[in-house]
Amino acid sequence: MSGVENVAGFDLGNIVSQNSLIFSSLEFLFRFLPVFLVVFYLTPVKYRKIVLFIGSILMYACGEPRFVFLLLACTALNFLIGKNMKVDIDSPFIHSKWRDKKRRKWLLLALITDVGVLAFFKIGNVVDSNILLPLGISFYTFKMISYQMDVFRGKVEADNSFWSFGSYVCMFPQLTSGPIMRYDDASEGLEHLGCTPEQFEEGLRLLVIGLGAKVLLADRLGILWNDIQTIGFESISTPLAWLGAFTYSLQLYFDFEGYSLMAVGIGMMIGMPYIKNFDQPYMATSVSDFWRRWHMTLGSWFRDYVYIPMGGNRKGVPWLLLNLCVVWLLTGLWHGSGVNFLIWGITVGLFVIVEKLFYGKWLSRHKLVSHIYVWIVIPLTWVIFAVTSLPDLGIYFGRLFPFFGIGETLNPQDIFKYFSMYWWLLLAGIFFCIPGVSAWFNKHRKSWYANALLLVLFWMAVYQLTNAANNPFMYFRF
Repeated sequence: MSGVENVAGFDLGNIVSQNSLIFSSLEFLFRFLPVFLVVFYLTPVKYRKIVLFIGSILMYACGEPRFVFLLLACTALNFLIGKNMKVDIDSPFIHSKWRDKKRRKWLLLALITDVGVLAFFKIGNVVDSNILLPLGISFYTFKMISYQMDVFRGKVEADNSFWSFGSYVCMFPQLTSGPIMRYDDASEGLEHLGCTPEQFEEGLRLLVIGLGAKVLLADRLGILWNDIQTIGFESISTPLAWLGAFTYSLQLYFDFEGYSLMAVGIGMMIGMPYIKNFDQPYMATSVSDFWRRWHMTLGSWFRDYVYIPMGGNRKGVPWLLLNLCVVWLLTGLWHGSGVNFLIWGITVGLFVIVEKLFYGKWLSRHKLVSHIYVWIVIPLTWVIFAVTSLPDLGIYFGRLFPFFGIGETLNPQDIFKYFSMYWWLLLAGIFFCIPGVSAWFNKHRKSWYANALLLVLFWMAVYQLTNAANNPFMYFRF
């Protein structure tokens, strides 16, 4: 696979060609991270927020020098807005009615600015391909919006320290691809940056597991999807089209879960709390259940800041349907402005709605059928997610369901060639999706043999990295 591949139809060379410090790179693992940790822990605790903020900005600048000032400007503006909302709360000279009015104005300013910046780049990237999408803008924008909403609601106190707030927004483990940590989860860690040897060891374990998931599984599985794109969708057989859909589903999972585990692990190594972003999604029993288990911090963000404020399920079925439609339309737009992302969001939303209204309870009573249902439906939705060209998407679905009739397959035996090449990777991917595997490791993770396995895993990943160019994480484009 090429070092900067076309992932899901995006030319990631535009986005991360300069990013030599992605987590799954030798430069990050053996240069940036060790140096940062040494400097971080040699620094007195009260100054570590400054080290974290500056280190995060430097790392971001290595990958995205054109937009580092945008990140700094958005961070500074949101810090000032939060402080002004706090001043209005504390002021004894402002009548409560006027105080609330002023605070709403500050919140509105924050929302207009944050949503406006995100919308400008998302929509502009579609209208004009010369407008590049800043790395991680969807993630750090959502962190700032949740902060402002929580300050306005009185859920958290506005941060008085720019270094503390800046560290929360720009924290390099989460900056480019999440998870989307809430300020109330981060605040305690930011006050006492640092960890015990046991916490550091636990974070290191997660870092190694995530690295292995990314380098040894996701990147290798991605070669098949890349081969299918190279062959051309019109030239593949129906079995290979289904194999490609299943493979892409596993690739995306191990890529993003791998990043999440590495991000959480590094965070724990500097004293931040553990954040769960995945919960065995391919063991789900419905599409709704799948999306409660996949990218959990994004799902909870939409629930708390869009779905519930709009009324959730409290206003009857019509409002419930409207709220779900809005949430899934926004979820599609969050992932990308292409038409395929809108179709993807609408499609997933329709499945969620139909499950709630009709057969969701039936699925919950028939576990085997529900698992098969998820293993068929979810890969089909990922195909919509992956193929950005609508004509190509039509061709691919024509291959998945040949009764549509799009022409004769040039090589109907291609499935045997590619399955013989990738069966062991698919088997490994399925194996590591089984809940019992992770349960066993969690139970024995402190044993000498589990640590020996992690040591072997780490050096296998390093060996793989020395023989292949860096592949950017797929969620970098969001």
